[in-house]
Amino acid sequence: MNTLPLSAKTFSRASLDISYNLLRKVEPQLALTIRNILFQTPIEKRPEQTDNKNTDIFEVSLDTLQVRKIVETLMEILNQSSQTHDKDNTSLFRPVIIQSIINEWTVLAKNMFDEYQKNKNS
Repeated sequence: MNTLPLSAKTFSRASLDISYNLLRKVEPQLALTIRNILFQTPIEKRPEQTDNKNTDIFEVSLDTLQVRKIVETLMEILNQSSQTHDKDNTSLFRPVIIQSIINEWTVLAKNMFDEYQKNKNS
């Protein structure tokens, strides 16, 4: 039974899109799984929210091994990104963006682990 709080398993369109783009060359199957989430129906917006696809939020239902692989691969990408020094100014923000995405996936992983422990002890 999946009892994770909705906030722990929801990702913005932008977060999923960035995750897809970061993973697609090194983990194409995993990237495709993430991209397929973007083709699902987003969570219904509150009436006061802007009806704009950029504000879409999606519920992520992946297994623990997939989430672990996402975090591990993004950490490898972050390490590689930190070691390369591009002359392009946009690359200065790349590690910050990657770290932010890692943090989001790590929250999901932690909540999945906590749920597992709770169910194991029940």
